[in-house]
Amino acid sequence: MKDKLEILREKKGLSASALAKTLGVEASAISHIKSGRNKPSYDFVVKILRAFPDVNPDWLLMDAPEMFRSGNTSYEVSHSSPIFDTEASASLFDEVENRPISAGNVELKNEQSDTFSLPVKSGKRAERVIVLYSDGSFDSYEACCRR
Repeated sequence: MKDKLEILREKKGLSASALAKTLGVEASAISHIKSGRNKPSYDFVVKILRAFPDVNPDWLLMDAPEMFRSGNTSYEVSHSSPIFDTEASASLFDEVENRPISAGNVELKNEQSDTFSLPVKSGKRAERVIVLYSDGSFDSYEACCRR
């Protein structure tokens, strides 16, 4: 990531302090990442992608060859699953309003408890569901009954 940060800084024609100001971080944060002392946090990566919406997240995170997105700055979903709303296209990091979806064969046993049945699909049985919250916390729910 430190090399990509340097490449991004050079491509955008920014000094390290100007990059820090653009990202809304201290100059020392840039320096620490470039020196290898610190690894960038999730929040730092989000700041990069918000400050530079033309940067390809796949390049930044997973070594895709293209540094910049090709024209379109939002991802389009091409799944036929009811979970995906193909009418709207949003960036991976856009905030979106949560909407209820069809839960298929998920069945709550008791709405007042954390016990519920997890779906079985194609012979596979879910063992755990993890819910991630916007404040960085999470809850983990395990299947109530092992078969």
